[in-house]
Amino acid sequence: MRRIAVIIAALLCVLPLSAQKMSKEERAAAAKLAYEAALQSINERTWVLVPQMYTLSDGSFENISDVSVFLSAENQDIICQGAVVGGNDSQGYLAEATEYDVKVDKKGNIKLRMVVSGRMWKGTYTISVRRDSNNADVIFNPTTGDRKQFSGPIVPLVGATYNKRSNPL
Repeated sequence: MRRIAVIIAALLCVLPLSAQKMSKEERAAAAKLAYEAALQSINERTWVLVPQMYTLSDGSFENISDVSVFLSAENQDIICQGAVVGGNDSQGYLAEATEYDVKVDKKGNIKLRMVVSGRMWKGTYTISVRRDSNNADVIFNPTTGDRKQFSGPIVPLVGATYNKRSNPL
Protein backbone atom coordinates (compact mmCIF):
# COMPACT_ATOMS: atom_id res chain seq x y z
CA MET A 1 0.00 0.00 0.00
CA ARG A 2 2.82 2.37 0.92
CA ARG A 3 4.67 1.55 -2.30
CA ILE A 4 1.58 2.39 -4.39
CA ALA A 5 1.20 5.72 -2.61
CA VAL A 6 4.86 6.57 -3.33
CA ILE A 7 4.46 5.66 -7.02
CA ILE A 8 1.29 7.74 -7.33
CA ALA A 9 2.99 10.70 -5.62
CA ALA A 10 5.98 10.42 -7.97
CA LEU A 11 3.71 10.31 -11.02
CA LEU A 12 1.78 13.35 -9.79
CA CYS A 13 5.07 15.26 -9.54
CA VAL A 14 6.46 14.16 -12.92
CA LEU A 15 3.37 14.38 -15.15
CA PRO A 16 2.79 18.15 -14.84
CA LEU A 17 6.46 18.83 -15.62
CA SER A 18 6.37 16.76 -18.80
CA ALA A 19 3.07 18.29 -19.89
CA GLN A 20 4.44 21.85 -19.58
CA LYS A 21 7.26 21.38 -22.05
CA MET A 22 6.46 22.95 -25.38
CA SER A 23 8.06 21.92 -28.61
CA LYS A 24 10.14 24.39 -30.60
CA GLU A 25 7.32 24.86 -33.10
CA GLU A 26 4.79 25.55 -30.34
CA ARG A 27 7.07 28.15 -28.75
CA ALA A 28 7.61 29.82 -32.14
CA ALA A 29 3.85 29.87 -32.80
CA ALA A 30 3.16 31.37 -29.37
CA ALA A 31 5.84 34.04 -29.92
CA LYS A 32 4.42 34.90 -33.35
CA LEU A 33 0.92 35.18 -31.89
CA ALA A 34 2.22 37.51 -29.15
CA TYR A 35 4.01 39.62 -31.80
CA GLU A 36 0.83 39.91 -33.90
CA ALA A 37 -1.18 40.96 -30.83
CA ALA A 38 1.48 43.55 -29.94
CA LEU A 39 1.54 44.96 -33.49
CA GLN A 40 -2.24 45.22 -33.62
CA SER A 41 -2.45 46.90 -30.21
CA ILE A 42 0.34 49.35 -31.14
CA ASN A 43 -1.51 50.30 -34.33
CA GLU A 44 -4.78 50.70 -32.40
CA ARG A 45 -3.07 52.63 -29.56
CA THR A 46 -4.47 50.27 -26.93
CA TRP A 47 -1.44 48.68 -25.28
CA VAL A 48 0.35 48.48 -21.97
CA LEU A 49 4.00 47.81 -21.19
CA VAL A 50 4.89 46.61 -17.70
CA PRO A 51 8.70 46.69 -17.51
CA GLN A 52 10.53 43.63 -16.30
CA MET A 53 13.99 45.19 -16.31
CA TYR A 54 15.51 48.68 -16.37
CA THR A 55 18.96 50.17 -16.68
CA LEU A 56 20.46 52.00 -13.72
CA SER A 57 22.53 55.18 -14.14
CA ASP A 58 25.78 53.18 -13.82
CA GLY A 59 24.77 50.90 -16.72
CA SER A 60 23.83 47.83 -14.70
CA PHE A 61 20.43 46.16 -14.96
CA GLU A 62 17.76 45.80 -12.29
CA ASN A 63 14.73 43.48 -12.42
CA ILE A 64 11.25 44.79 -11.61
CA SER A 65 8.37 42.71 -10.30
CA ASP A 66 6.02 45.59 -9.46
CA VAL A 67 2.90 45.62 -11.67
CA SER A 68 2.08 49.18 -10.59
CA VAL A 69 4.92 50.50 -12.77
CA PHE A 70 3.78 50.73 -16.39
CA LEU A 71 3.50 52.75 -19.58
CA SER A 72 0.25 52.52 -21.52
CA ALA A 73 -1.51 53.99 -24.53
CA GLU A 74 -5.24 54.41 -24.32
CA ASN A 75 -6.25 55.94 -27.66
CA GLN A 76 -4.80 59.49 -27.61
CA ASP A 77 -3.78 59.34 -23.92
CA ILE A 78 -0.42 58.06 -22.72
CA ILE A 79 -0.24 57.07 -19.06
CA CYS A 80 3.03 56.72 -17.22
CA GLN A 81 3.12 55.39 -13.67
CA GLY A 82 6.37 54.99 -11.78
CA ALA A 83 9.77 56.65 -11.81
CA VAL A 84 11.28 53.87 -13.94
CA VAL A 85 9.16 54.60 -17.01
CA GLY A 86 9.38 58.38 -17.04
CA GLY A 87 7.68 59.91 -14.02
CA ASN A 88 9.42 61.47 -11.05
CA ASP A 89 7.66 59.30 -8.46
CA SER A 90 5.09 56.53 -8.21
CA GLN A 91 2.17 58.82 -9.09
CA GLY A 92 0.46 58.27 -12.44
CA TYR A 93 0.89 60.94 -15.11
CA LEU A 94 -1.31 61.58 -18.11
CA ALA A 95 -0.03 63.05 -21.37
CA GLU A 96 -1.04 63.31 -25.00
CA ALA A 97 0.96 61.78 -27.81
CA THR A 98 1.66 64.74 -30.09
CA GLU A 99 3.54 62.44 -32.44
CA TYR A 100 2.93 58.69 -32.82
CA ASP A 101 4.92 57.11 -35.64
CA VAL A 102 4.93 53.33 -36.19
CA LYS A 103 7.30 51.74 -38.70
CA VAL A 104 7.78 48.06 -39.52
CA ASP A 105 10.96 47.22 -41.42
CA LYS A 106 11.47 44.43 -43.99
CA LYS A 107 12.47 41.93 -41.31
CA GLY A 108 9.33 42.63 -39.27
CA ASN A 109 10.89 44.65 -36.46
CA ILE A 110 8.59 47.36 -35.08
CA LYS A 111 9.89 50.84 -34.30
CA LEU A 112 7.55 53.24 -32.49
CA ARG A 113 8.50 56.87 -31.90
CA MET A 114 6.20 58.71 -29.56
CA VAL A 115 6.49 62.34 -28.46
CA VAL A 116 4.47 62.93 -25.30
CA SER A 117 3.44 66.23 -23.79
CA GLY A 118 1.59 66.62 -20.50
CA ARG A 119 1.52 68.85 -17.44
CA MET A 120 4.03 66.82 -15.46
CA TRP A 121 6.16 65.11 -18.08
CA LYS A 122 7.38 65.67 -21.62
CA GLY A 123 9.76 63.78 -23.82
CA THR A 124 10.27 61.21 -26.56
CA TYR A 125 9.82 57.46 -26.28
CA THR A 126 11.56 55.18 -28.76
CA ILE A 127 10.15 51.66 -28.56
CA SER A 128 11.70 48.76 -30.49
CA VAL A 129 10.05 45.35 -30.78
CA ARG A 130 11.96 42.51 -32.43
CA ARG A 131 10.13 40.30 -34.91
CA ASP A 132 8.36 37.23 -33.57
CA SER A 133 8.37 38.60 -30.02
CA ASN A 134 6.34 41.05 -27.98
CA ASN A 135 9.29 42.08 -25.82
CA ALA A 136 10.05 45.78 -26.25
CA ASP A 137 13.18 47.81 -25.55
CA VAL A 138 12.30 51.37 -24.59
CA ILE A 139 14.40 54.53 -24.40
CA PHE A 140 12.81 57.64 -22.87
CA ASN A 141 14.50 60.99 -23.48
CA PRO A 142 12.79 63.63 -21.34
CA THR A 143 13.07 67.31 -22.20
CA THR A 144 14.66 67.81 -18.76
CA GLY A 145 16.37 65.13 -16.72
CA ASP A 146 18.16 61.86 -17.38
CA ARG A 147 17.49 59.31 -20.11
CA LYS A 148 15.72 56.14 -18.98
CA GLN A 149 15.91 52.65 -20.49
CA PHE A 150 13.68 49.71 -19.70
CA SER A 151 12.24 46.61 -21.33
CA GLY A 152 9.21 44.39 -21.04
CA PRO A 153 6.39 42.84 -23.04
CA ILE A 154 3.83 44.96 -24.89
CA VAL A 155 0.37 43.46 -24.51
CA PRO A 156 -3.13 44.64 -25.43
CA LEU A 157 -5.02 46.55 -22.71
CA VAL A 158 -7.66 43.82 -22.66
CA GLY A 159 -6.30 41.03 -20.51
CA ALA A 160 -3.24 42.93 -19.26
CA THR A 161 -2.35 42.63 -15.59
CA TYR A 162 -1.22 45.94 -14.14
CA ASN A 163 -2.19 48.11 -11.18
CA LYS A 164 -3.44 51.48 -12.42
CA ARG A 165 -3.96 54.16 -9.79
CA SER A 166 -6.99 56.39 -10.17
CA ASN A 167 -6.86 60.02 -11.30
CA PRO A 168 -3.52 60.39 -13.09
CA LEU A 169 -2.13 63.95 -13.14
